[in-house]
Amino acid sequence: MRKIVALTLILVLAVSLAACSQQKSATAPTKFLTGKEKGYANPEAIITPQELKELMDKNAVKIIDVRPQDRYSKEHIPGAVRAWRNEYNDPNHKYEGMRATPEQFAQLMSQLGIANGDLVVVYGDADKHAPADAARLWWLFKLYGDNKVRILDGGIEAWKAAGFQTTTELPEVTETRYEVKKVDTTLLAEVEDVLAGQNNPDVIILDTREKAEFLGEQKVKGAARAGRIPGAIWLYWGDALNEDKTLKTYDELKKLYEEKGVTPDKTVIPYCQSAVRSAHATFVMTELLGYKNVKNYDGSWIEWSQRTDLPIETGEPKK
Repeated sequence: MRKIVALTLILVLAVSLAACSQQKSATAPTKFLTGKEKGYANPEAIITPQELKELMDKNAVKIIDVRPQDRYSKEHIPGAVRAWRNEYNDPNHKYEGMRATPEQFAQLMSQLGIANGDLVVVYGDADKHAPADAARLWWLFKLYGDNKVRILDGGIEAWKAAGFQTTTELPEVTETRYEVKKVDTTLLAEVEDVLAGQNNPDVIILDTREKAEFLGEQKVKGAARAGRIPGAIWLYWGDALNEDKTLKTYDELKKLYEEKGVTPDKTVIPYCQSAVRSAHATFVMTELLGYKNVKNYDGSWIEWSQRTDLPIETGEPKK
């Protein structure tokens, strides 16, 4: 009887220790790969949670959360200010969702306490388009001549997985006088650029939307017609991400793009509904793969679909 009791106690203890070990393992902080470890053309384009924490400890970074107010209020990275997509759009533009003007962008950055020369990190979360929202703001910084901007790889989920705390506390913000000193038009395509590139073998029009949008089976709010720009190649922007919303490695991204014929020797004009998802593709191509000629079409499908003088295609592309 004593042997049975002893064996039972040993078994219970073993199970308890195993459970504790599994729990400890499950909650162990995750270490994320750096841009250098992933092999990116510009390793500094992304930042890991560990790297961000080091900069925060030195008070050497400004952080912008690009999520809507409700998600920001629930939790955010300590010290982060918030700028949702609508706040860096131009409300006076003919088409919905177009980029903020230089003056509007400068005013927003000033209100957020961002100064010229600050290192800025932008982040979203694992929500469907949040990584693209972060890239949209990255693109605006670059478009308006500010190169000191990085994206937190994996967003707030990566931050938490790395073992760092979030907060609901609002940061104290001191308004600045941010200035847009130049506009880098090499990162921007207008409708005229798209039209000129349609029959040019050295130009690729890249549709980064959902496959149903590309085929004309789905029309998103704001578009007047369903379909795509004639001659466009389809490559879904989200295929650049892993399941945890971190970015794939250089080798994986290179294979993804080159299998679609999107190569660095071409001029690439990506588009989506309103140049948010295509901003992410622009980030991937320019910063991670090192492509030199990528021009984000800001008007995208909203403009093209509403221009009744412009042709569209639907269905599977003809071989």
